[in-house]
Amino acid sequence: MRWLALLLTVVLTAAACARFDDRLDDPFTPAPPPGMGAAPPSSPPDQSPPTSEPGESPPPPEQGPCVDPDPAVIATCLDPVRAVTGLGERALVAEASGAVSVVAIDAPPEDFGRVDPGDGRVVAAAASPDYAEDRLVYVLVVGDGPSRVERLARGDSPTTVAELPPASTGGLVFVDEVLTVAAGSEVVRFPDFSGIGRAERPDVVTRDVGEVHGLCTHGEDLYMSALTERGVVARTPDHVVWTWPDQQSVGGCAATDSTLSLALPDSMRVDSLPMAGGASRGQPQPVVEEDYGRITGLAAVGDGVLLGGTTNKGGGSPVETDDRVVVLPNSGDGGGDART
Repeated sequence: MRWLALLLTVVLTAAACARFDDRLDDPFTPAPPPGMGAAPPSSPPDQSPPTSEPGESPPPPEQGPCVDPDPAVIATCLDPVRAVTGLGERALVAEASGAVSVVAIDAPPEDFGRVDPGDGRVVAAAASPDYAEDRLVYVLVVGDGPSRVERLARGDSPTTVAELPPASTGGLVFVDEVLTVAAGSEVVRFPDFSGIGRAERPDVVTRDVGEVHGLCTHGEDLYMSALTERGVVARTPDHVVWTWPDQQSVGGCAATDSTLSLALPDSMRVDSLPMAGGASRGQPQPVVEEDYGRITGLAAVGDGVLLGGTTNKGGGSPVETDDRVVVLPNSGDGGGDART
C-alpha cells in the first residue's frame, strides 16, 4: 500500500499549486479606472473604430446644391420671387412661375399649391383675411392677356375670381378685409367680395400713379411702391411719401409701426424710411445692400422682421442656391439681429 500513499501525496501537492482562470465565471467585471494600467477593450467584430477623437472639430454642415451656408437664407433654389407676404410669424412666397409655398424662420418651406401663369408671371400674393378658417390664398397674374386674381386652396385647382385690364406690374392686398388690387397704374377695391364667387363692381382707389409694383398695409393704411417719370416713389393713394429720383426699378413694399421699406432690385438694396402718422420722419436708410443680389419681393412678419425674395435668375447674377428667401438683418422694430 506504500505506493498508494505516495500517489495521494503527489495529487494533493499538485492541487495546492494549481491556478484556475475564473474570468469566464464573471465575464462582466468592471474595467479598472483610468490610470490603473488596464488596456482599452478591443472593438467588437465588424464594428469600425471611432472616426474622431476628443477635441476634434465636428463634421462639416450639410452640403448640396440647395443648401445655403448663410443662416439668414430660409428657402433656396426657387424661381424668381416677386411676391412675399406676411402670414403671422410665417410668410407666403409666390414664385413668378406660379408655385406658392409657406416659409418660416425656424422650419422648412411647405408647398401650398400652384397656379398657371401661362406666358405671364405671378407678381403678388395675399392670404385671405379668414385664412385661419378658410385656408385660402389669392395671387395676381399679369402679362398674359387680362390681369387676373386667382384663388387657391391647398391641394385644389385655382379659380379666377377677378379680371382687370392687361398690365405688366401690380400688387394685391386686403385692406380692412377688402380685396384691393393694382394693375399697371390703377388701384381698385372690391367691397362686395367676401371670398365666394366672383369679385365684381370694383371701386377705383387711385389711378395714374405710375407703374405700381407693390401694395402693402399697416392697419388700415395703404401704401404702394411705383415707378414714375420722377423715379421710384413710395406713396399712399393721396400723397407721395418719398421719392428716389436716381432709381429706375422697384419691387415690393413692407410697412411696420415705425418704417416703410422698399425693394430696389437694380441697386440690390432695400431701404427703410422712418414713419409716423403716415408721413416720413427722416431719410431712408439701407437695410441690406448687395449681399443677396436683386431683392424684389418684400414682406414684414412677426414683430417687423423683413423677409426678402430675390429675382437674380430674372436679370441678376444668380449663385448656386438662387433664387432665395432671406431674413434681412437688423429689420425688426426692436432693432438687433432679426433672427434673435
